[in-house]
Amino acid sequence: MAASLLSYVLPGLGQLVMGRGRRGLLYLVPSMLGLGWLGLQLGQGLAWSGLSLLDNSFVVALTVVVAFLGIWRIAAVGDAFLVAPGRRRWPKLETAMVALLVFSIAATHLVVIAGAWTVYETGNAINNNDMLSNSSLDGGSPVPGSPSPTPTATATTTATSAPTTQDTSAFAPYASVGPSLTPTPSYPTNPDRITFLLIGVDFMTGRNHALTDTMILATLDVHTNKATLISVPRDTSNFDLYYGGWVGPQFKLNQLMEAASSPSFGSPDSGVETLVKEVAFLVGMPIDYYAAVDLQGFVNMVQAMGGVDVNVTTAVNDPSTGTFVPVGLIHMDGHLALKYARSRESTSDYARSGRQQDLLVALARKVASAAIVPQLPTLLSLAGTTLSTDFPLKYARNFVSAFRRVGTPTECVLGPPYSYHPDSSTTGGSWTSRLDINRVAGLSVYLFGAESLYANRPGVVPAPCAS
Repeated sequence: MAASLLSYVLPGLGQLVMGRGRRGLLYLVPSMLGLGWLGLQLGQGLAWSGLSLLDNSFVVALTVVVAFLGIWRIAAVGDAFLVAPGRRRWPKLETAMVALLVFSIAATHLVVIAGAWTVYETGNAINNNDMLSNSSLDGGSPVPGSPSPTPTATATTTATSAPTTQDTSAFAPYASVGPSLTPTPSYPTNPDRITFLLIGVDFMTGRNHALTDTMILATLDVHTNKATLISVPRDTSNFDLYYGGWVGPQFKLNQLMEAASSPSFGSPDSGVETLVKEVAFLVGMPIDYYAAVDLQGFVNMVQAMGGVDVNVTTAVNDPSTGTFVPVGLIHMDGHLALKYARSRESTSDYARSGRQQDLLVALARKVASAAIVPQLPTLLSLAGTTLSTDFPLKYARNFVSAFRRVGTPTECVLGPPYSYHPDSSTTGGSWTSRLDINRVAGLSVYLFGAESLYANRPGVVPAPCAS
């Protein structure tokens, strides 16, 4: 029985102890090769190994190795039991113990394989989640009173066509807007940079439409290890469209994804593609992928994570929602985190965008920590229905080392002085925000240099974030 236990720990070890060298090596060498492969993967770190499970080829390889090791362990344990010296019969107790060992091996290896495929299927579910597809949205239209955008280019020529303004008088209060500062969507490339548009979608109960209440451009340069977060105010209005035309003073950016889902809107792209390209167009930085979260699902995920610790620098006191968050390192559950991210009654829309960035950084740190491991099963079950992205998740592991080296990200909100609140009498009573494209261009060039769409544009003065 002792030999079987040794081979349970390491296939072939029991045979070697019994003096059966050839049989021992037969089990030991292949097992060491399999364990060596697993060691190399785990040596890359827990995060790298976990994200590798989103790659089909890796999961298949892992399944083969783990299944082989399981079969080899069972064979080694059984062989050690059968060839033990002096054995003339099958003692019931020892036989039962060996059977238990075999069952233990089979169960643990099957659990590992099943877990790996569960993670992979979750990644598939996230990539295939169509909550932002046109069919999932209502397919709205521009709000009454807004001018309808009239594209000046087809889908095949959008890369080189500049937008045109239908009525220049609509931009009269907006002196910094002019043809010389209207960028054309022809982006320089940087193979070392990856950029996402992070979208918080409000599918609120009782509401017959979905709004993108959070829009954060998040970019990482894996060469310089610098990360940048730029929040675009949801109430941004009266802006040029990347494919030509413009929207008027009552139409807000957070309506764009749903409105563009309707063919009558005139966008050459789907709703979410329109939003991604528009934010890229306004900020002057190409966006590679989007990542979206349903806000109710956000609550559930933070709850499953056991909450998140956020460094609050400005207290939030919002009587309308009964929310009070003092200054300091505050532990928030999902419900408080959402209120903290959405409250604007006692502060402003711009201030809440800054809080959303702080919360995002805190969540990223929590997800990257070992403390999240016990919650992974629950998080995985939620992620497939709560998250949506077009980023091929099988490549996520490639950015682990760069993410670890990133320090404090540069955070900027395109509030004042990058935008201003026009008089409500010019917007039909709606509270809106308008970008100062000249200042946005200066920030874009300061942060991204020659990568910015505004690089080398006349009159653009690079300047750091002023918020």
